[in-house]
Amino acid sequence: MTRAGTMTGRDEFMRHIAERLGRSVPMTEAPQHIHKGAPEFYRELQLSREERLELFIRNWTALTGKVWVVPQSEAHSGIRQCLAEVLEEHRVAKVSRWEHPRIQELQLDEWLNEKGIGVVPWKEGLSTETADGWEPAPHAAGPNWLQRSELLRRTEQCQLGIVWPEYAVANSGTLVLLSHGGSGRSVSLLTGILFAIFHADQLVSRMGEAFAGIKEKHPGMQGLPSSINLITGPSRSADIENDLTIGIHGPGKVCAVILK
Repeated sequence: MTRAGTMTGRDEFMRHIAERLGRSVPMTEAPQHIHKGAPEFYRELQLSREERLELFIRNWTALTGKVWVVPQSEAHSGIRQCLAEVLEEHRVAKVSRWEHPRIQELQLDEWLNEKGIGVVPWKEGLSTETADGWEPAPHAAGPNWLQRSELLRRTEQCQLGIVWPEYAVANSGTLVLLSHGGSGRSVSLLTGILFAIFHADQLVSRMGEAFAGIKEKHPGMQGLPSSINLITGPSRSADIENDLTIGIHGPGKVCAVILK
């Protein structure tokens, strides 16, 4: 307890904050919050398709991401050329990919197999029998590991994951990935290299537009994905001493192919 008129540590603390804010005494009532959400000028900001593309590329590359712009008419050959560059640079031997209709249309599996690269499409029902080139990982032992699905075990051995984002946010260089059905989040979390493909029309200016689009597609919160993953550059982790490590909790390399 304190005697009347005695200043407590809390009073002193609040007085110090008030002084730093240019006030003679601390406020006794909470200030009114007239504005809610994003400022009006920010909500009304409209960027053209070309401006969104340019802004995303600038922010994505600033985060050490790699990006290519490929004409839609050359999608098959252009994507293969970009992917081949990454496969060769990082000596990729196994690839995981989403079972996404747009990725399936590209028919990459046979092309990858011809290069001697194993492919794991994210779909349930993989045989539990060990296939050629898919021997158990060195640490694959113990009851916890044995309880994991064959799909997860094989995906964990892949160096590169191919995904098709729902949206790409220009002003932050962010990919918005929805996890459901054949679009497992493990493809973008367990692999060391993320390879995203999307169309320029999927670019939005700011994050709020992406969330509004998801809400519109799922009225009444029905059929929402199991998770919404926001990927802004390579995985970055820092300890209490601010020692930054890349690629610990996700891919250490991120690549994007934008079809235009």
